[in-house]
Amino acid sequence: MLSEDRRTEISAFLKRRRERLQPADVGLPAGRRRRTPGLRREEVASLAGLSTEWYKWLEQARAVRPSEDTLRRIASALRMEPGEERHLLTLAGYSGGHTFQKRERTFAVGDHIQRLIAQLDPCPAWVYGERSDILAWNRGARIIHGELELMADLERNGVYQFFMSARLRSMLVGWRRHACGMVGKLRMAHARYMDDVWFNELIDVLVVRSPEFAALWSDHVVKPYQDGIKRYDHPDVGRLSFEYTVLRVTDERFATLNLVTYVPLVGTDTREKLETLLEPAVAMT
Repeated sequence: MLSEDRRTEISAFLKRRRERLQPADVGLPAGRRRRTPGLRREEVASLAGLSTEWYKWLEQARAVRPSEDTLRRIASALRMEPGEERHLLTLAGYSGGHTFQKRERTFAVGDHIQRLIAQLDPCPAWVYGERSDILAWNRGARIIHGELELMADLERNGVYQFFMSARLRSMLVGWRRHACGMVGKLRMAHARYMDDVWFNELIDVLVVRSPEFAALWSDHVVKPYQDGIKRYDHPDVGRLSFEYTVLRVTDERFATLNLVTYVPLVGTDTREKLETLLEPAVAMT
């Protein structure tokens, strides 16, 4: 049986998705005036081929265990994107046909990965774990994240830094636009670790300390992203423009790892500025 936390999360996620759909989105007439936004529960149940009572139990976080097929039909009825459907299945314990994972703590990164990211200098590169804790980095990463070796615990967490570091927030161009993707990525990872105190520590702290994070988290955003462009206005050298990529690292000796690479955008002077910032005579800000 699913834990109460997982049932509550599934309930909130389904409600949010239902509220965002209009009858016209699923080929239904608008009908009489609606007191609440979105589809009615009975409409979702009908579209998914379920009884209204049983679907209501799901949204009430009752102690029921829906099958994978049932959840896929609900996802289809709610017009979920593939990533949202995977998120729903993971919450219910159907992650690629396997039960949800237990905690994966990684405190060390293999020497071969350390050598790889060192070779990427001056391009910023770092490795983070499932909770977005930064576990290894090269010199270039300090240009983005600051003196990581002097940080401890959540200070060295990418999501915590994103919302709580005044330095990073002031540098990143379009911070608010990137915030949604950051939370969406964390939300999908959280589906595998909902019952884990270690993972929930990060969320609990951010909900209290960051109103922006709390608002996005309560909205059940599921919008992961793996690549794109980011621009920073560095206080010493001005605009830095990067193409960024997130790659999954496969290594059975360790827990889940992700490698982030920032490559200077073609047609900019970003690489030259990076080299200037990393010269021994230049102090980091």
